[in-house]
Amino acid sequence: MIYGYIRVSTDKQTVENQRFEIIKFCKREKITINKWIEETISGTTTVDKRKLGQLLKTLKKNDIIICSEISRLGRNLHLYLEALNNQNYSEITKYKPLIINTF
Repeated sequence: MIYGYIRVSTDKQTVENQRFEIIKFCKREKITINKWIEETISGTTTVDKRKLGQLLKTLKKNDIIICSEISRLGRNLHLYLEALNNQNYSEITKYKPLIINTF
């Protein structure tokens, strides 16, 4: 399954720029997004309280997450690492989930 992940911090922001960049990347690479995950939540919120955390818990081997930029995972390196290491990856190779930066 290939997921497109979009996050904005406030409801005054739009998801359209991120969606555009992901779609542009996918067209270039001939990739199809199977499911979009969108949320309006601060990047400082812990991963387990976000849709991203729920997604990470359900990933299976070879699933892919595509986001427009790494900052969509969190505001700092600690939050990025939390997003990537917050669960047991025994059934997922060390390369999954794959986060692709489209910029």
